[in-house]
Amino acid sequence: MAARVNFVGALLALAMTIVIGILNGLDVYVPDRDVLMGHVHAGTLGWITQALSGMTLLIFTADRSLSTEEMVRIRRLAWAVTGGVTLYVAAFFAGDGLPGDRIHRPITGTILFVVLIWLLRWLLRARRDVVHTVARLGILLALVSLLIGAAVGILLGIYASRGAVPGISTTTGNAIAEAHPASLVIGFLLLAALAMIEWLLGDQPAFKSVAGVVQMWLLFFSGLVVSIAFVMRLENPFLGPANLAMIGGTAMMVVRHRRELTPSAWRHGGTGAYPRAAMLFVIAYLSLFTVIVLRITTGHMYFTPATPRDLGLLVAFDHVMFIGVMTNVLFGGLASAFHGKSWNLVDRTLLWGTNVGVAGFAVGLLLVEALPKRIFTPIMGTALLVGVGGYLREMTSRRAGSSVRSSGE
Repeated sequence: MAARVNFVGALLALAMTIVIGILNGLDVYVPDRDVLMGHVHAGTLGWITQALSGMTLLIFTADRSLSTEEMVRIRRLAWAVTGGVTLYVAAFFAGDGLPGDRIHRPITGTILFVVLIWLLRWLLRARRDVVHTVARLGILLALVSLLIGAAVGILLGIYASRGAVPGISTTTGNAIAEAHPASLVIGFLLLAALAMIEWLLGDQPAFKSVAGVVQMWLLFFSGLVVSIAFVMRLENPFLGPANLAMIGGTAMMVVRHRRELTPSAWRHGGTGAYPRAAMLFVIAYLSLFTVIVLRITTGHMYFTPATPRDLGLLVAFDHVMFIGVMTNVLFGGLASAFHGKSWNLVDRTLLWGTNVGVAGFAVGLLLVEALPKRIFTPIMGTALLVGVGGYLREMTSRRAGSSVRSSGE
C-alpha cells in the first residue's frame, strides 16, 4: 500500500524521538533548544502527522477499486508528505548550523504547507467516492485545522528568523508564538484523535449519527476559537466557552461508545484496547486543559516565564495527547491495517508498557519530581521501541495483511 511509505517514515521518526526522550527523561542528556525543538517536531510531525497521513490514505480508499493512474497519484502524494515532513523536521534540528538566521524553517514549512494542501485536495476528491462517515468528517476537519496551525507556524518561523513580520506588531508576534502550539495540540490533534477512535470502534455513516457529526463540528469550532483567543489576546472571554464545547463534544463520543469502556469489553482483549485506552487519556487530557484554562483566566498562569509547576503541567498536557491519545490510536490503526482485531506479544507490551509509562511520567511532571520520570521514562520508551520494531518488521513481511484495505496495495 502507498500508505506504507508514510508508516515507515513515521516509525523511524518515532524511534529517534524516543531515544532523545529516554536520555532526557533520565537526565543523562539535556538537549539544547534546537535539539529539543527537533524532538518535539519529530514527534508531532514526523510521527503523528506522517502516520495520520497514511491513515487518511487508507480510510479514504477503503472499499474502493482504484485505477492504476489513481494509485500512482497516491504513491506520489505519500512520498511528498514524507519528504516534506523530513525536510521540516531536519530544519529544526539544524538550527544555527545553516546560514540565514533560521529562515530555512519557514521555507521548509511552506513546502510542507503546499504538500498538505495537496493532501486536502486529494481528500476532497476522494470523499466524493466514499460513504460520508463520522470518522471521515473528523479527518477532513482535522486536516483543515492542521493547515491553520501550519500557517500560524510559518508566520512564527518568519517572525523568529527576522524579528518582525510586515504588518504584525511585536505583541501580535508573541501572541502567535503562543497560538501555534495551541492550534495544533487542541485544534488538530483532538479532532484527529476522535476521528481515529470512531474509525477503530466501528465507524458510522454521518446520516445515521447526528450526534457524531455534531461532536466533530463542536471540536472543530472550539479549536478555532482557541487559536483566535490566543492571537487576539482574548483568553479570558473565549477559553472557558471553548473548553466547555470540547468537553461537550468529547462527552458525546464517550456516551456513544460507553460500552467499550465496560469491564466486559476490556476482557475481550484484542487491538480494540488501543482506542479504549485513548478514550481514557482524552478524558485526562481535557481535565488538564480545564486546569490550564482556569489558571490562565484567573491570572495564575503565564507562559513567559513559566514556573516549574506550570511548565510541568504544560509538558504533561502535551505528552498525554502525544502519547496517551495519539500514539494509542495510531498504533491501533496500524494493528487494524496489518493484523485486524487479534493482538500479539508486541501489542500487549506496547499497550501496557506505553500507557503505564506515560501515566507515571505525567504524574512526575505534575508533581515536579524527577524520580517518577526516571522510573517511567525507560518503561514507556522501551515499550514504544518494541512497538516500532514489531510493526516495521510486520509491515515489511510478505504476509502482512490488511483489514482496512486499499487497492493501492
